[in-house]
Amino acid sequence: MNASTPSAGLISGSPGPLYQRLAEGLRGAVRRGEFGAGSRLPSERDLARSLGISRTTVIGAYRLLREEGLLESERGSGTRVVASGRWIGPAVPAATMPSAKLTGEPAAGVVDLSGSVVVGPEAVPRPAADTTGLHEPTAGFGYQPLGLPSLRARIAARHTRLGLPTTADEVLVTNGAQQAISLLFTLFGRNGGVIVTENPSYVGALDAAHAAGARLLALPTDAEGIKVRPLRETLARHPVSLLYVMTTCQNPTGTVMSTQRRTEIARLAERAGVPVVDDTTLADLVFEGRWHPLPTAATGITVGSLSKLFWPGLRIGWLRAPGALMTRLARLKVVADLGSSDVGQQLASRLLPVSEDMATARRGQLTARLDLMSELLRSRLPTWSWTRPSGGPFLWVRLPHGDGETFAQLALGYGVQVLPGARTSPDRGFADHLRLSFVNEPETLRIAVDRLGEAWAACESGHGSGPLRSFTVA
Repeated sequence: MNASTPSAGLISGSPGPLYQRLAEGLRGAVRRGEFGAGSRLPSERDLARSLGISRTTVIGAYRLLREEGLLESERGSGTRVVASGRWIGPAVPAATMPSAKLTGEPAAGVVDLSGSVVVGPEAVPRPAADTTGLHEPTAGFGYQPLGLPSLRARIAARHTRLGLPTTADEVLVTNGAQQAISLLFTLFGRNGGVIVTENPSYVGALDAAHAAGARLLALPTDAEGIKVRPLRETLARHPVSLLYVMTTCQNPTGTVMSTQRRTEIARLAERAGVPVVDDTTLADLVFEGRWHPLPTAATGITVGSLSKLFWPGLRIGWLRAPGALMTRLARLKVVADLGSSDVGQQLASRLLPVSEDMATARRGQLTARLDLMSELLRSRLPTWSWTRPSGGPFLWVRLPHGDGETFAQLALGYGVQVLPGARTSPDRGFADHLRLSFVNEPETLRIAVDRLGEAWAACESGHGSGPLRSFTVA
């Protein structure tokens, strides 16, 4: 068995000696399933190198966990999680998703630049904030795996207004866009089905593909989106099951696919008989103009969500797909949850009519914070480079040298959580990139960039492996 790969942020933010904090982080990784019963851990030398700490620290953490009975070591076999642990169980695929999304909150005092949602007092418009009647069952109350008919009708009308004629029968309500992607990848990626993605791509989609057992083919992108020639060649050479793209406010680059490129992609997919998924989760956040759906025929699928406009706890997303697919997807959803929350869907139905006003407000917030973030980075980190995004909440930053994964671990020690570029790539490319969110309040962004500057200075000076510290955010 190969050694499991630890996640960034493995060192706990709790007080105490560094070896104890690493031991606590390893315990947490076992609890989360990143390491399962019998899993072999990285060697002391390899783990020390990946985390930017001394080998002595790793030796101390491993020794402590052996004394507790969680680890066992044998000459020639390395260090493993005990195979007989009663409550350990098997390992599960490690997610590339930012750790804050898995734990619910970053370490105390850490500024999270991996998030994608602007949260503030205006998250719920006043007319929609009245919850009167939301606790009352709808007519015919029961499990509705496709979603509430009234909400499906409003989502269909929304797509029709945007230029993609849609009926309620072509809409499936999901628990956020992540479930929508997971359902699609489970359907098309099973038994090693080939899914083509952009490179780089959304980390949650990569997680879903791995969980489904799909084979991922990552194709290069440019300022207009996924490149046509590599896609044409891939469709001719491989039995592709699904094409997954983000045409508007691509994650993580923030690019918007040109009209000509959209048309070419749609024609290629239709000619090959390959369903194409347009993930529009961030499309409402395009800075100029309105987003338009990918021109599709019978094979077109659209993923949408309300969480980026309102707040992440509103777990309402949807799939717009041809009727032939809807029954299959609904059967998978029934197995997962029997149906999305009735109350959440009623609230979403109230929010949809004000979604365009909310999008306008969010775009204004994000544009101002993008300007501030860009100014701060140019001042504090002038050797970093990026292209201004056309929309969305992220800056796709290139480091002048070094490895993003290593720097992300170092930055965490200075009180900032970022997403290393390699996690957005199925082939672990873009190792010299970081995805930085600019959704935080202005003062928090200033604190974050100051800390990034300190971390980068330590990296440049070769003093990046010192002890991690605790931080507070004013």
